[in-house]
Amino acid sequence: MKKFYVVALSISTILFSLWLTGKNDAHKVAEPIKPQIKHSANAPDLSPVKVIPIDVPKAKKPQSKKQIAFNEDLTKAAQQVVMQYESALKFPPYSQPLSPLDEDRLKPNQFYPVSSPIGESGDALTVSLKQYRFVYPEEITIKVSAQGLGKVVVELANTDTKEVLNTHTGNAREGEAIITFKEDEDYPRSLQVYVQGDVDGKKVPVVAQIQYMPPSATLTGFEIAYAQNENMIMPANLTVLKSGLYRVRANLYSGDTPLAHLVSKERLTQGSQTVDLKAHWSVLPKGVTDMRLSDFVIERMSPSPGERNSFGSSEISHFDINDFSYDSLQQLPYQTNAQEKLSLEFLQGLAES
Repeated sequence: MKKFYVVALSISTILFSLWLTGKNDAHKVAEPIKPQIKHSANAPDLSPVKVIPIDVPKAKKPQSKKQIAFNEDLTKAAQQVVMQYESALKFPPYSQPLSPLDEDRLKPNQFYPVSSPIGESGDALTVSLKQYRFVYPEEITIKVSAQGLGKVVVELANTDTKEVLNTHTGNAREGEAIITFKEDEDYPRSLQVYVQGDVDGKKVPVVAQIQYMPPSATLTGFEIAYAQNENMIMPANLTVLKSGLYRVRANLYSGDTPLAHLVSKERLTQGSQTVDLKAHWSVLPKGVTDMRLSDFVIERMSPSPGERNSFGSSEISHFDINDFSYDSLQQLPYQTNAQEKLSLEFLQGLAES
C-alpha cells in the first residue's frame, strides 16, 4: 500500500510540473512582440499596440455523404441481424427449424464437382466424389466423366508437400471411369486429387482437394426416443476413441420434409458414451408420430489453436422414430437464458446507434 501512495505522489508531481510548464508557455505565446522603432526629432510618438489573443471556436467538420451512407448501411445491417437473432431465439439453440434451403445443414459433407473445360466446344472433364471429408477406414471413390473420355490417370498427393502417395489408372466406359483408392491409416489430413483424362486424344487435367483423417469417435446407434417435459429425447450411443469436447449434429425429417437441425455438445471420455439429442416441441408438426434422424456429424472440437477439429464416423445411415406420442410433450414456449438476452441487447444497441 505504501508503494502505491509513493507511485501516486510521483505521478501527481509530474502532472503538476507539466501543467505549470504548459501554463508558462501559454503566457509566453500570448505576449506580443514589441517592434523596435527608431525615433527622429520630428517623428510622432508611436506606442506598440497590445494584441489580445482570442480563441475562435473550431467549426465541426460536417460528415461526408459517403460516411453518412456507410453509417446508414451499417445500421440497416445491424437491424437485420437483430431480426434474425430474435427469430432464432424463439427456438432453443439445440433444436433449430430446418428448411429445404438450408443446404449447409442438409449436406454437411457435400463435395461439389470440379470441372475443367475441353477446348472451345463447351464440354468439360468432371471429377465427382460422394463426400469431401473421409474418415479411416473409408475408401476413396472418384468418378471421372466426359464425352469421349478414354484413359484416366488419378494421383493422390499430400497437399502440403506435393508428395505423390498413390496412383491408379483406368479406362472409361461410355464416358465415365470409376477409380477407387483403398483405405490407408497413414494418409495425411489434406489430400490433393490430380486427374488427367484422355479426351479424344487430348490430355485434360483436373485438381480437387479432400480430407482424410483417423476417427475420433463412432456413432453405433440410438435408444428408443421418449418425451421429457417439452423435448423429445433421442439417446445416441458412441464409442469414443479420443477424449475431448464433442459436438454431435443430426437432421430430423418427417418423410422427406426436413423438420429440425439438432445439436448436442458434451465433454466425453474414452469408451462407450451416450449423448442426448433433443427436439423441442415447437419444431415438430402437430400430431406427428413417425420421423427419421440422419445426416450425422460427430465432431471433436479443437482443444487448442494449433490443433484442428477432427471428425468421427457412423455405423448407421439413419434412425427411425415410430409411434412417438406428440401429445406427451409439454407445449411451453422456449425461455431465453441470460447470455442470449445480453447478446440480443448488445445487437439492439448497435442497431440503434
